Amino acid sequence: MNKEQEQLIDTLIARDSERAYRIADKLYWIFIENTHPSYLNDFIEADPDNPQGTRNTERGRELFNELEDFVRNTI
Repeated sequence: MNKEQEQLIDTLIARDSERAYRIADKLYWIFIENTHPSYLNDFIEADPDNPQGTRNTERGRELFNELEDFVRNTI
């Protein structure tokens, strides 16, 4: 395999990884927006480093990672 082929493969892998991330992110937020408010704290919490923002809990990160893995293995 020559250098150009290796670069093409790296570019395609990076593009698929970015695409998988974007799809998983959209699916995650569709899930969050449709989750009953009493369960939201299982997935997101206030971000102490950003008073205006939120961050994923451990369970939220696990869900996102599972979605991303599924999408990456599907595309």
